[in-house]
Amino acid sequence: MKSSNRADGWLTGRIYFNREDKRLIIKRPRSGFGYTMNWGNKWTWLFNIIFIIIAVILVCVL
Repeated sequence: MKSSNRADGWLTGRIYFNREDKRLIIKRPRSGFGYTMNWGNKWTWLFNIIFIIIAVILVCVL
C-alpha cells in the first residue's frame, strides 16, 4: 500500500512532480486515459518555455 500521493509524485491527482523520474510524459493512472508532464524534470520546463515563446511570437505576428 502506498503511503500518500505525494510519496509517488502525484500532487492533487493531476500534477506529477518527481525529480528522480527521468520521463517527460507520464500516463495518468487514475483517469484511465490521458497524459501529463513530469514537472520535476528540467526538460519539461524548457519545452514549455519555448512553446510559450513561439505562441507569443505567432500571436504578435498574426
